[in-house]
Amino acid sequence: MTFISSVIAKEGVAIISDSLVTTSHPVIEFNDFVTFFESKSKKTKNSSIKLDPKEIIDLFETKPHHTKDFEEKLFEYDKYTAITTAGSANINGKRIKDIIEEIKDKNVKDKGYKSKKIETKVKDFCEYLTKQVKEHLSTKTSIRNATFIITNFNPKKNITSIYKVNVISASQKNLKEDDFEFVIYSKTNDYEKVVCDGQNRISEKILFGDFPTVYNIIPKIAMKLAHDFNIDNKKITKKYIDNLRKDKSIVPKSMFSDMKIIRLSDLSLQQAVDLASLLMRLEIDFQNYTEEIPTVGGVIKLAVIDKQGFKYLSGHELEKPNNI
Repeated sequence: MTFISSVIAKEGVAIISDSLVTTSHPVIEFNDFVTFFESKSKKTKNSSIKLDPKEIIDLFETKPHHTKDFEEKLFEYDKYTAITTAGSANINGKRIKDIIEEIKDKNVKDKGYKSKKIETKVKDFCEYLTKQVKEHLSTKTSIRNATFIITNFNPKKNITSIYKVNVISASQKNLKEDDFEFVIYSKTNDYEKVVCDGQNRISEKILFGDFPTVYNIIPKIAMKLAHDFNIDNKKITKKYIDNLRKDKSIVPKSMFSDMKIIRLSDLSLQQAVDLASLLMRLEIDFQNYTEEIPTVGGVIKLAVIDKQGFKYLSGHELEKPNNI
């Protein structure tokens, strides 16, 4: 896992990422293994136990095994746009850094690139990424998910726009599906001053409380009820869902307090930098109290985008070795 975040300020945005890459291996926990055999033995009258290979395989879970440092996860895409990434570090036999550099080179040759709207740039990015994913699946059996946060600051309008791009986990069989979307994108809500991804459980809970859970589950419950009671889904309109989310007889009062927290007061750029750093520190430090191996940390890259454009603040330069 990793931790990436963009924090919006009044006159710019702060962007942060760690640099650890986690390698995962399929493993069987000892207690699960013992429980499996105990369950088998209870169902067997004699001393012999028949084992189905598929049952053994199903016991394996993919879990973090070890980490490596110095992976690039924060990139200057253009003067007013940054990209951070979490998830798979390789697509089509290339590092994410190499793919982004290829897209940047393509953009330089596009004379109309600078005049394009940010959403058009995001679509172009998704199109190129989709091409890489399909090439990947033409030679490999599957691809893991990856997330990109594209953060853009418009100096003329003094507006920050943030998009999330997701590479969907897929296999070769999905290449035969004409309607399968290998890469999707969405614009984050205007009220979100902080956008995180990766291992962001602590940050999300502190910032948003139960808001994301309630906000996302209400439409799913509404659709489920419509299905179960044979109600036409088309009657469950966006306006109806929005009204449900605002209905204080349904939504816990605490959620409305969480909403106030999400609507952080207008931050100065320094406050945004401080908050981004604080969230990173929380994610790193909390690992010391869990059973999982640390998967966030290493060199921390921090940058800002304001009216002067993209600028690194730390983590981008070589430093004196700490063992000298």
